[in-house]
Amino acid sequence: MDERRADRLSGWAGILFSAMSLVVFPLVLTPPAPPIVGQSGAEVATWFELHRTGFLVGNYIGIASFLPGFVQLVVLAARIRRAEGEGGFLSTLVLTTGTFGYAVFVCSLVAFQAMPFLLAPHLRSSIEALGSLTAVWFALDGLAAFPLVIAVGVATVVTRVLPPWFARFSWITAVLVIAMSIGALTTQPSWLAAGGVVTGLGFIGFFVWTFVLGVVFLRRTPKAA
Repeated sequence: MDERRADRLSGWAGILFSAMSLVVFPLVLTPPAPPIVGQSGAEVATWFELHRTGFLVGNYIGIASFLPGFVQLVVLAARIRRAEGEGGFLSTLVLTTGTFGYAVFVCSLVAFQAMPFLLAPHLRSSIEALGSLTAVWFALDGLAAFPLVIAVGVATVVTRVLPPWFARFSWITAVLVIAMSIGALTTQPSWLAAGGVVTGLGFIGFFVWTFVLGVVFLRRTPKAA
């Protein structure tokens, strides 16, 4: 596959990855707010009862989104490898941190997919425990994404395979995903706790980053590379 065609494939794959990952939000953005770590089984069950179908469909699509996500990741790593030349390690760093981060993300979403099936009254203790587990895991997705964002930022600075401004954008995204992960350490205040507002903003911020990366690849030319 020629370079321009690979860039377009990566660009559209990144846009699809981002859109599919974020589709769950409009499907569940009706009150009450999503449950956070430490909420009772009854509160968790109530939320999933109200959003059952939208959540199951949106989360399922989110898991499937990592198929185009890996396409974007592999093409990006190949571009970095070509730009850094023999003996470079940044492309390997991007590929391995991305694989690790995406695996953590997918596994957290798989755990979430079980939640709507634990709504029976005799399972309230189970849904409370799994609710806290998935909320904390969701927050820690930010920590898993952090090495990839930093690796891409550094590779951008060193190889200039991406525009210089994308490195600065990566530093901002890195702050967002680290803030997201802090929710795994506390239940107060509620907006910072796992599953709260900061967790959601970090998640959205990361997929805005992958979306912008996709757009950059669509606008990229072999000469600019």
